[in-house]
Amino acid sequence: MRIIYIEDDPTNIALVERVVRMGHDTLTTYMTAEEAAASIIPGAADLILTDIDFGDGMSGLELTRLLRERGINVPIIAITAYDLQEYVRWAELVGNDNFMVKPVNVPDLINLFDFYRPE
Repeated sequence: MRIIYIEDDPTNIALVERVVRMGHDTLTTYMTAEEAAASIIPGAADLILTDIDFGDGMSGLELTRLLRERGINVPIIAITAYDLQEYVRWAELVGNDNFMVKPVNVPDLINLFDFYRPE
């Protein structure tokens, strides 16, 4: 499976990289939402994971909305430290398919990948 992860924290990227290698999947990472927005095209991935808060610039929620407007129809999962119902609701409104709260544990990440794995 081809996975894209937009995240600015190298520790979080390292965890996802480890799980991706375990599943023999491929991973492309972007450190900013702007970089991802400039690079992601339809067909580039089977699953997209995105943080919500990148500090300055575009948020992960804005990125999701933009990708949906561009016709990206693969599952997009928000992975964030924000554990508030309003963020879950906002994530759904802009087009996220699921929402995970950091810190994400390895079994939950494996289950997420398996759930969205194309058959």
